[in-house]
Amino acid sequence: MSTELGELTEQVNKSYLNLQYDYRYDDPNDPNRFFFHSDHFNYARKGIPIVFFFDGVHEDYHRPGDEPQKIDYVKMEKVARTIYLELWDIANRPTRVKIDKQLPAQLMQRAG
Repeated sequence: MSTELGELTEQVNKSYLNLQYDYRYDDPNDPNRFFFHSDHFNYARKGIPIVFFFDGVHEDYHRPGDEPQKIDYVKMEKVARTIYLELWDIANRPTRVKIDKQLPAQLMQRAG
């Protein structure tokens, strides 16, 4: 939705922690459809630019065996710091990030 936000996300990451981003879940044809099942969906649908941070799945994802010891806390800290630094940059900009793209039509419907 926002080229500016996408570029900022990349810039902040490369300037600090340099995490490896995986954009496969951004694909409107993602068979898991995580985009529709995450908190950010309704913001994006209402025209609010979002960044989708997601660590992926494992064999116990959202099952009874999905327990705290399966969390990579070192990685979680790096992701949280990256998000903080990006939010700090956004909050201190003189203007809001610009929306310059429409979401793909298949992302505007919650079917499936």
